[in-house]
Amino acid sequence: MKTANKPRLPNPSQEGRVMSAWERFVGGDRVPPHSLRDLIERSWQRCQSSHVDPGLRQAPKVLSQDALMALRQRHGELIEASVRIMAEARDFLSESGTVMMLTDPSGVVLEIEGDADTLEAACGPRLIAGASWSEGDCGTNAIGTTLAMARPVQVHAGEHFCVGAKPWTCSATVVRDPASGEVLGALDLSGLQTTFDQHCLALVRAAAGRIEEGLAARDMELRERLLEAGLGRLPRAASGGLVFFDRKGRLIKADARAGQSLAAMGISLERAGEIRVDELHTDADVHRGSPRLPDWLRAELVERVVEGGKQLGTIVLLPSPLGLESSATRGAVPSVASARLRAEPADHFGALIGGSALLRQAVHKARMLASLDTAVLLQGETGVGKELFARAIHENGTRRHGPFVAVNCGGLPRDTVASELFGYVEGAFTGARRGGMVGKIEAASGGTLFLDEIGEMPLDVQPYFLRALEGGEVYPLGTNTPRRVQFRLLAASNRDLLTDAAAGRFRSDLFYRISATSLRIPSLRERKEDIPVLIERFSRDVAQRHAVPAKGFDPEVSAALQCYAWPGNVRELRNVVEAMALLAQGDVVGLGDLPPNIASAVEAKLEPTGHGGADGGLEGVERDAIASAIRTHGGNLTQVAIELRISKSTLYLKMKKYGLKSSLRAIRLGIR
Repeated sequence: MKTANKPRLPNPSQEGRVMSAWERFVGGDRVPPHSLRDLIERSWQRCQSSHVDPGLRQAPKVLSQDALMALRQRHGELIEASVRIMAEARDFLSESGTVMMLTDPSGVVLEIEGDADTLEAACGPRLIAGASWSEGDCGTNAIGTTLAMARPVQVHAGEHFCVGAKPWTCSATVVRDPASGEVLGALDLSGLQTTFDQHCLALVRAAAGRIEEGLAARDMELRERLLEAGLGRLPRAASGGLVFFDRKGRLIKADARAGQSLAAMGISLERAGEIRVDELHTDADVHRGSPRLPDWLRAELVERVVEGGKQLGTIVLLPSPLGLESSATRGAVPSVASARLRAEPADHFGALIGGSALLRQAVHKARMLASLDTAVLLQGETGVGKELFARAIHENGTRRHGPFVAVNCGGLPRDTVASELFGYVEGAFTGARRGGMVGKIEAASGGTLFLDEIGEMPLDVQPYFLRALEGGEVYPLGTNTPRRVQFRLLAASNRDLLTDAAAGRFRSDLFYRISATSLRIPSLRERKEDIPVLIERFSRDVAQRHAVPAKGFDPEVSAALQCYAWPGNVRELRNVVEAMALLAQGDVVGLGDLPPNIASAVEAKLEPTGHGGADGGLEGVERDAIASAIRTHGGNLTQVAIELRISKSTLYLKMKKYGLKSSLRAIRLGIR
């Protein structure tokens, strides 16, 4: 005969039964069957084995202020990630009769916020900062028990093991390191037993999830800064490649050359995520007593990266695999094939047109990322040229001799995404092509897979793609036999994928995998000084493509186009230039050839305002200065621009804005 399942959550109506069971337990008798939840009974047994005094009325261990300050510094990142949540608790829990506590992994309270009266009442059992609420110190309680079991726990009234905690009800869950799953501490919501609510457990779990999201975002930021620091070391890096360790000594990245060097030392990167060197942990307490680095990791190869007084991680510059060979082979002349492989690739970033500071910065970072063979997330608005950047990174990277396969995830019908990415075998489904089809992932093996609009990848497909990324295997539809693949991933999105991940619209584990490094591509609005050179380039391209004479563009047109917002970015500009060049009647494209929507937008932006020095304020002063310079230089606008220290295109815009074109014509006709 089956017995009824024991309740998973407390039931206040059973308080009398629970207290009776406690009295029997501490008196040495057996607990009556089904009088307690399993987790509470197991916790009481642990407390008894640890000789916890059930008559305890307050936490027995409280740190001094100096010790608490040192502990808070040690767990500074956890506290920093929880600042917003604890501040909200201060306001949200006001007059609720509850308080929220954040603890370290041993159960010591680091921070406490909430209802003022409850904070005062909490001083009795020492629910205060610095007190240890582990099971070994205070018996069964939500903080200590959730840490002991590494799962969410709700403990109510009589279920507490010690007398001093029985007037309270509490809900807690662990806070984990998003990368390793390591328990960093606990988050607890407590109040007197009259405040009991089963929903408190859901509330504290949601709050802990937000802390973990903050930790993940911070971790990704620091990792990216570490990798960027490594980019700056590439010119002087040892020929054996670079290996990156985060602040906790975890291996997070090894470039292609490093993989070869480590393989020569007998170290496989197939399970790179499990490689950890405690000696490289930024917390000295972790590796106190560790005698030395691993045999393969010599101290002279290690470079700790510090930025703003904080260590970001460690970079290891490995020696060439040749340096590991016998002395008899060190002087050997490299073969023609190996020399060809080491030849520097051609620079394919020339297709990225413009000289603005923002574009130069993006190209500089992209050029360095190309050599790292790591996943890169390209972020930017629609039309900024993410695929151009991706192709340039591929062509300048270590996999340039392999294929470049581009897939627009937003352009694939939802029901064909899986077959397009993973492929299928013959007979996998009705309508399947005879002989099957190779998927895009397998087609990219040995080269680069570029996934544009990756945020549009269906959620149910994402775990399978993540498995292909991490395991290096792809399963075509219709078969259980994997196919080995090895490729570099470049992904692109115009959405905030971190926000999408937090909202459940994108898998967070996939986000952190694809964004090992990221590159933001500036919008055209942010680099309008590049518009004139883009116009010239697009005009030449149109002429070559259509076999027609190239047309010039009036400087006023260039100036007008710099006033437009360009929501479609470079792609929109290219289409507009092509249309104007093909439809203009004369040899020079003028203002009359502007598309109506752009002309009206520019005119609205350049609507003239009041003129005159005294009446027009600063604009009046500016107008008078331009008019005076035009008269001084007899209408020579090149000299006017030099004197005013502005570009000629900007000068055209301001002349249109202030209605100075008639003055220019008068000066050139000799009418002063």
